[in-house]
Amino acid sequence: GPLAVLGMSNDSPFPPPKHSNNAHNTAIQAQLNAAKRFFEACPVSTQLRLSMVPAVLGCEDLLARGDHAVLMAVPGSERPNAMTVNTFNDVKLRLQERAAKKRRRRQPRGADTAPARPLYVNNINSQRLHCCFRSLYGKDEMELEHSDIVANTRKSSVSLPLEVDVTQSFGVATSVDFQHLDMGPAHLVKLRHVVEMPVLTHVNLNHNRLGDAGVELLFRALVEAQCSVVHVALASNAIGDEGAAYIASSLGGLPRLTSLELCDNCICESGSIALAEAIGGVTVPPDTTEECEEMTPVGPLAVLSVDLRGNYSRELGARRWAEVICAHPDLKFLCLARNELGLLTKEYFLDLVCAAVASVALSVLDLQDNFPHATGKEGETEMGPPPADIIEELLSDLPVGEFDATEVSRAVFIRRHRGGGSAPEKKGRQPQQGQASRHGHTQTQPTSANNS
Repeated sequence: GPLAVLGMSNDSPFPPPKHSNNAHNTAIQAQLNAAKRFFEACPVSTQLRLSMVPAVLGCEDLLARGDHAVLMAVPGSERPNAMTVNTFNDVKLRLQERAAKKRRRRQPRGADTAPARPLYVNNINSQRLHCCFRSLYGKDEMELEHSDIVANTRKSSVSLPLEVDVTQSFGVATSVDFQHLDMGPAHLVKLRHVVEMPVLTHVNLNHNRLGDAGVELLFRALVEAQCSVVHVALASNAIGDEGAAYIASSLGGLPRLTSLELCDNCICESGSIALAEAIGGVTVPPDTTEECEEMTPVGPLAVLSVDLRGNYSRELGARRWAEVICAHPDLKFLCLARNELGLLTKEYFLDLVCAAVASVALSVLDLQDNFPHATGKEGETEMGPPPADIIEELLSDLPVGEFDATEVSRAVFIRRHRGGGSAPEKKGRQPQQGQASRHGHTQTQPTSANNS
């Protein structure tokens, strides 16, 4: 909420937060309690999605107008004329107009103002349906990006009061979608009391402040409740290596969890390696010490999608992920964009690509913006696509016809088809069965497979 400016001094330089408004707390809790009672009255086969996000700036008038309908119309039935469901469509149109004006201001006169089309869409486990910014506000990375809906300004910051209990929603909802609410570990303390989560399949807590402590509270509760969750999204939550390691150790207790979104956190080499080893089926025995490097194989987990965009896996993380995707039977999507993979050397970046070619399952490998480029300012660099010589090497080594050259130049590897008996012969740098790569991990020859 708003911060008070009184009482600041050199001894106390940070303004204390205002006390929560009890009336606001009561109103928010009443809405959550009403949703809980409503969900409890619904058949267990009904998909019950609960979303809570701040109001979109500049659209308050449309949202305040609201709709008269609570439930969507049943196909084939007639809806009274007074009942409309156009509010969010009106919000979407206004946001699209505003985004188009913003793009026109940024681009030269006469330039095409249409947004760039994304190279791929990751909708494994129908994860896009369980984010209200996509399902209600129309975020699609073409007409609307996330920043077009939620402005990254202090004015738009909203903090959910600690007095509001959101944890009971986990016990009745199919999906829980709480974003941009400044939620921290204290908001999840009571989650340990939710002993059953019988229908929960999707958890989306992107853009909060859970940190490592909040991640531990969340995953411990999911495991103890024997939850059947299939997708967890925790982007932009200040998660570090300890939080990533706790997630890795919890994956074995969540056998149906097959997609993870951990973008824009603070996960470095050790956290990324922990995730890779858990998904690849390698665990550290409980009686080993930190000095011991012996690993116990337990078999790969049935994970389909991992999104680590905007972290710090770097070269060591890239090496471990290359070992995993080369042999993993199920992993279809891996994003390591903006992970500083090529900060010091190109070798592990190339190993990742080589492993993706060898994989029997991987369909998309996103390695965008992993190489340093000078910005023109003294001593400053920014991460961008591979240099021209690396792109040339990749294009000469990749199997003919399986990857698009334009996508490869941006370090995105989307397999268009898999080589089979009648496919063009693969050439260049190709891992052979049982042959160790330049860094010692074993890679296998890919076989023909269809993407599901």
